[in-house]
Formats: sequence, structure tokens, C-alpha cells
Amino acid sequence: MWRLINSGPGTGSWNMAVDEAILEACIRGEVAPTLRIYSWQPPAISLGHFQRPERALNLDACRAKGLEVARRPTGGRAILHDKEITFSIIAPLSSLGTQGVMESYRYLAQGIIAGLHKVGVPAELMERSAQSPQAAVKPTQKGSPAACFAVKARCDLMVAGRKIVGSAQVHRGQTLLQQNSLPFLIESDKWREFFQGMDGNSEGSAAMGLWEAAGRSVGPEEAAEALRQGFEEALGVAFTSSELTEAEKERAVELLPLCRVAAPGSKKGHSTCH
Repeated sequence: MWRLINSGPGTGSWNMAVDEAILEACIRGEVAPTLRIYSWQPPAISLGHFQRPERALNLDACRAKGLEVARRPTGGRAILHDKEITFSIIAPLSSLGTQGVMESYRYLAQGIIAGLHKVGVPAELMERSAQSPQAAVKPTQKGSPAACFAVKARCDLMVAGRKIVGSAQVHRGQTLLQQNSLPFLIESDKWREFFQGMDGNSEGSAAMGLWEAAGRSVGPEEAAEALRQGFEEALGVAFTSSELTEAEKERAVELLPLCRVAAPGSKKGHSTCH
């Protein structure tokens, strides 16, 4: 039995701290595998674990708009979280029957794809060679696009050749956390405002929002229910609605300041979730 936690809106650093707290609890065997669904209020930016803020972001623009910048425990590139549904999967690899990042990603993709099909989105998993030019460009490489949805990774969920879900994983021992962003619409003009390495021409064409893919407005409740059903049907998991434990809440509060990214020049340096 998996936990289904729909925790609603949270700040950027709170959302990242909660995912980290669940991961730690799952590693210790204190909680069941978890699908957590949430949103961001106010809008925020998350950086991949290895991204450097001064290389990835226009920090002056972020400050001017009052955007919080949070650090993900997972890798990948920066995401502007605004009009979207976000969901995280925390589970021991033994519960998935997988080993390694790519194998577990392919397995979990089946549930996400089934959920997207529920709302009329013909998503499919597309893979590129590890030696392909795009797959070889690392998020930390200077001059490369800093935004997750501006580039195609080695393995992506796509609709008509365009990325629809941004996903990143971290493995701690035999437990994984996969964080997933499903934007309702693509606002590439904002990417150019806040992210570095954007040429201003084609970034938006690399991605597609849920509403465009579905041909209609899909609400967050409908999207969340579709994901639940997709995981149940494609992966054979059963869910029980749940909430964070008191221990998870307390740990998230402790982690909160560590998940905020300090600006360059700050005495605290660059803080990070683990």
C-alpha cells in the first residue's frame, strides 16, 4: 500500500524540504512508498542540485520579481514553478523492482503516461543515445540553457516531439526520489527573463503544456486524480490517502533554511537540500 499525499500549495523551500523529509523517513523504513502531489504559492524557481545560481539565473530579475529560489535534492535544470501540477515519488527500489536511474525512470514513466492518457494526452517515452549532442550537454555547462523545459534530456515524456513533463531523480542507497513538473502552459518569455543561456528563439518549441496537449483546460484536481489512476492501473499499486507524519513535518521545518538558495556574496553561501 502506497501513501497518496495531496499537500496543496507551499513555498519553494517548503516543498523541497518536505520531499527531503519524506525521503529520509522512507530510507529509515518509517513510511510507505509515497506519491506526493503539490503546487507552488507564490511562484518560485527550483534549481537542480548541481546548478550554480550565478550561472543558471538572472538573479537581479528574480529579486525584482520577488521570486524565491529553492534547491532541489534531485539533479537536472532550473524550473519556474507557477501554473503547473508537481508530483514526487519516494520509494525503495525494492518496491519498484528496479535498479538504477534509467530503469526506475522507465518504470515510473508507465504510470505517468497512463495518467496523461486519462486526460486525453498521447504522451510517450522517447529516448536518445547517451552520445547524442543534446544528451551530452550538462546542466552545469557554461552557456547551456539553464531551463529544464528548454532542452530535451536523454529520456523524456513527449507529445508530438515536445517535452511535457520535467523529471529528475536522486538515489540514496536503495531509495529514490523522483520529482516531476507538469506545466499547464509554457511561458517561455519568462524563461528568457529569469534563466541564462536562452537564445530567445526556439526554447518554447521544445516543450508543450498540458492544456495545449489536451486541447482543453485541465484542472489540478482532475490532473491529480488522473495520475492516481494511472499509477494504479499501469503499475498495480494501491493508494491510501494520507498526510505527512508529525516527524516528517518537524524534519521539514529543520530543513527549510537549507533548501533556500543564498545569493552570491551572501555570508551563508549556496545552501542546499542535502
